[in-house]
Amino acid sequence: MVCMEKSSDSFLSDGTKIENVSLTLSLRMNKSRRFEVGECRNRHNLKKDNISLKKLQTMGNPKSLTNKNKRRKVEIEELRMTELRLGHDPWCIKKKLTPSDLGNNARLMVAPELVKSHILPHWNDEQLTNIKAGLPVSVWDCDTNTQHGLVFKVWNEKANVFISNWTKDFVKRRELKHKDEIGLYWDVASSRFNFSLLNRAPLQ
Repeated sequence: MVCMEKSSDSFLSDGTKIENVSLTLSLRMNKSRRFEVGECRNRHNLKKDNISLKKLQTMGNPKSLTNKNKRRKVEIEELRMTELRLGHDPWCIKKKLTPSDLGNNARLMVAPELVKSHILPHWNDEQLTNIKAGLPVSVWDCDTNTQHGLVFKVWNEKANVFISNWTKDFVKRRELKHKDEIGLYWDVASSRFNFSLLNRAPLQ
């Protein structure tokens, strides 16, 4: 608001007349005040913007998303352990190892009917397309809590195999023997195979 108050005329020492001194000063003061108010408003808006930015940064914080993923994995693992305690057997693919699984062929052969029932339904089109050429997969060893990379391949309708590091990472590392029973299943939540040595072959 501009102050419209006028004062009486003023004179300099030499007699020169000066008019509207108060009006001029009032205008100057009002300009100064408007600047201060505007400056304060800008600071206030900046403060609000900073608060909004902090909220956005918190909402989009990768650490919070990572923590959620970790909690989800823990919940899934707890559910799996509960199912095991209640008698649920997750190992839908079981096999007693044969000499061909342990020898120079360097591959683990899995029954086609088990693959069709328990693996292929969980895979997408891209994965299914690549299984003939060889699909890289992760295999989690539940006994040793270690992860390994294998290649799953369909040679023909009767030959579904795990190749690549099978001999090194499993046969030799776990000291697998003829007639040892192993278990496998596809972990949907983690997009990987889970492996376990279920039973050792009887000593002879």
